[in-house]
Amino acid sequence: MLYIVEIPIDGDLTSRMSQMRTWLDHQRCEPGAFRSTSIGGRKVFRVEFIVEAEARAFAQVFGGRVLGAAAA
Repeated sequence: MLYIVEIPIDGDLTSRMSQMRTWLDHQRCEPGAFRSTSIGGRKVFRVEFIVEAEARAFAQVFGGRVLGAAAA
């Protein structure tokens, strides 16, 4: 199962990505995929996790939401 986290992109994209990468490194998390996309005219990151607890922690720290589990 994959847990998809959606994070809104606000402000400086480079800074936001750096913050996320630093957090992931410190937590020793390795997401399966890291994508940016537009949904309804707004930009978001979608990050896929295998471990639900990691997905929930990431979403909480970065103001995102877990979209749910998707079949791998």
